[in-house]
Amino acid sequence: DATVPVGSYSCMGILPNFYAYFDPDCKILTGKNYQGDLSFSPYLNPGSTRIVLNWGARPKDLDTYLNVPNPDPSKKDCVINYKNKVCNRATITETRLDLDAMSHNKRGGRPETTTLGMVTSGKYVYRVSVYQGRNSEDLLASGATVTFYTESYQKHFILGRDGYVEGINWFVFWMDGDTKDIHSCDRESCPTTYCSGGGYRSRRRGVYKC
Repeated sequence: DATVPVGSYSCMGILPNFYAYFDPDCKILTGKNYQGDLSFSPYLNPGSTRIVLNWGARPKDLDTYLNVPNPDPSKKDCVINYKNKVCNRATITETRLDLDAMSHNKRGGRPETTTLGMVTSGKYVYRVSVYQGRNSEDLLASGATVTFYTESYQKHFILGRDGYVEGINWFVFWMDGDTKDIHSCDRESCPTTYCSGGGYRSRRRGVYKC
């Protein structure tokens, strides 16, 4: 077996029938095996996309919130979360929370995954919230990352680099359903009013505190 010198590398993991995993900052230590978490995503059906949320030992539970447009523009958005795991059920635009990952510990835990069917016209907004959180401390210490998979490319978002944090919420990205363009959230494109869909710290007189 070849010996790899200590240092920082770009690493790739390959598994049959899954998308390759790429880590741009893979550290090799003396006498150690690589012990990072590798999240492999199965190949998608044509027209589908997938969102994968990863984080470390803290906190035990982060939750996905995804605003999904209704194919009928006269109807309000549906919000994917642990209480409502399917939007646009039994249609080609069905979106589903595949796995609500909980109980992370010092060794980490499973990724939380959401799969989207055909994208419909409208605006999709994806954010991450600390379950029963009180402040930003646990969220900022989580090392959370989000990967958006399509059939042809992957887009990575890193907490602290992409999007913004408000309270117990990380506003990650939004997608234009017409163009399928994906953008990191800012306070204008992803306002805190989205917290009315859940994952908020408090509510008073119709005002939601993220």
